[in-house]
Amino acid sequence: MEPGSIDAWAAPRISPGRRFPTAQIDATLTAGTPPTVMTAPLLVLDHDWHRSRAHLRGQRMRPPPLVAAGCDLVHDAERGRSVAVGGLAVIFGTFPATVEELRALAKSRLHLGEQQARELDAVFSNRLLAVWAWLPTRRQDLYLEYDRATGEDHLWLIGPGEGQHQMIDPSEPGDLDDSLLEALVLNGAAHWGGAGGLARLVERHGRQPLLVAAQVADHLEHHPRDPAATLDLARTAWPWLSTQDEAGWATISGNEHPWVQVQLGRLALRLGMLRAARLLLSATGAHEGLLGGAHIAPIALFDLAQACEALDDVIAAEQAFARYVAARNHDADAWRRLLFCRLRLGRFEVAEEGLRRYRGCGGKDEDLALQLVAAIVRGRWRLTERANVAGFLAPRLATTAALLPETLIDGALRRGPAEPDLRQRLRSAVAGLPAAAAAAALLTAPVLAELRADDQRTEIAATIAEVAVKAGADSGAARAAAESLVGSCA
Repeated sequence: MEPGSIDAWAAPRISPGRRFPTAQIDATLTAGTPPTVMTAPLLVLDHDWHRSRAHLRGQRMRPPPLVAAGCDLVHDAERGRSVAVGGLAVIFGTFPATVEELRALAKSRLHLGEQQARELDAVFSNRLLAVWAWLPTRRQDLYLEYDRATGEDHLWLIGPGEGQHQMIDPSEPGDLDDSLLEALVLNGAAHWGGAGGLARLVERHGRQPLLVAAQVADHLEHHPRDPAATLDLARTAWPWLSTQDEAGWATISGNEHPWVQVQLGRLALRLGMLRAARLLLSATGAHEGLLGGAHIAPIALFDLAQACEALDDVIAAEQAFARYVAARNHDADAWRRLLFCRLRLGRFEVAEEGLRRYRGCGGKDEDLALQLVAAIVRGRWRLTERANVAGFLAPRLATTAALLPETLIDGALRRGPAEPDLRQRLRSAVAGLPAAAAAAALLTAPVLAELRADDQRTEIAATIAEVAVKAGADSGAARAAAESLVGSCA
């Protein structure tokens, strides 16, 4: 297959026998006639093909980026001239970077090979070829009609609203070339032609930020374990980027296209530049406002959530995970992390639904318990956050609650000083509690923390006792266990 040809295409969708009146035409379209003066497309704007794209634009959704259709002009003595529609095909693997490239695509049958063109006979066997190219930032289609009989083509900008259109002089494209190149990138990797296609685009159009950011995104996708090589690619456009100084990354924020910022933020996260990652990935909000959210890869939202979570920015992490699961609602790990964030924030009113969705995606209670223990043992959560998470989850993980106390004690011993009798002291402290309550108490206890003041010990003991009671313990036993735990850890 030649470079730039399509990689795949949809089977033509045929609408047999349908005819629609032509738009206003000032001259008859026949071979050998002078150039035609037109004010609107031949395929009228209230045709289903136009209206379906207008509906998607109105809903702030993305139409198929590149679509081709075949039409014929039919002359009838009674009804006059009309347009008979043929086939429609969604084209993948190519997208024009300039107005001139769009015109060349139409005149060359989209650069298809002979066999491919035959399979799309319902599109290419007609007199007229119609092509829609989606411009996401404008929320408009660049629409072309090419008449094979006369060799003429005509261009319109259609949208954003239904029926809105403006005829374009192809000799004066204005900023449409910039919009098409931007659309090529934003419409997705299926149109880039891989690393080789992006390299050719850079060769033709220079190291424009959007193209280099696309190279970054492509390399992250195909070489996720080699962020250093991806950084080398990024430095071809931003040579000051470094793994030693996050300040250089901050200069990109607000000074580049939001999509560019997001790709560099994803790279920063993989390089361990957490603050730079959070700053740049926050452009997903601007990107969503600019493009209606249709062009944000959900992984960028997940990456933003991870960066915020690692920086203990729990509110922002919760918001980003929520946006991610709205787009990828079958990801059990994302639901688990969203659940933890909401519990840490005390958002119990939505936590039950989060636990249900986690289990509904195939998430296992055993995995949830182990992840909970791992998070607690790392010791980064505040006492109130431990209390929220432990008090909610321990009684709901009945099948694994019996495993939690020993696991938590093991984790505490790994983190703390080697005290021969500490294991037994911790066991004894929770021995009188039901398994779920014992787990809750251990999760809440600041194991091996330095408790310097009596009032601090009293406050922590009261919190532990309260959580243990919520998890099913008798209040007296809970108080005794809490005091014993605090005494053991002091």
